[in-house]
Amino acid sequence: MNLFSTIYRFNKLYVNRLQEICSLNGITPVQWLVLQHVYKHEGCTSMDIVKEWSVEKPTVSTLVSKLNEQGLIKFTSGQDKRQKYLSLTVEGQILCRKVEEKVMELQSFVTEPLSKEMVNEWTEQLMILEERLKHYEG
Repeated sequence: MNLFSTIYRFNKLYVNRLQEICSLNGITPVQWLVLQHVYKHEGCTSMDIVKEWSVEKPTVSTLVSKLNEQGLIKFTSGQDKRQKYLSLTVEGQILCRKVEEKVMELQSFVTEPLSKEMVNEWTEQLMILEERLKHYEG
């Protein structure tokens, strides 16, 4: 089977399972990814997320605003009042940990037949392919 067809099918299955987990908790997978990023990088900005994910600023701004409306993310201003630092509310932290627990359970189930070394090696190799794909101009 073609590597990229297999990656596509695997990703589709994984995203569907992630969607189920997130839906049960009232968020989308992309909202969870924002929560997780802010959880791991307390005090980051929307621009940090834009750079990390290579997505458009309006997309991240919309996600962050929605999470703020839901009471999951809060803003703190820096010296420059235009700069807004992101952090999770207590509710956001609880939800993030709850979803993360289920996601880790899913990932552990899927990778259980593989050694930790093999999972790490595949992760490294896919990161190399991801970087190359970012630079493809054909």
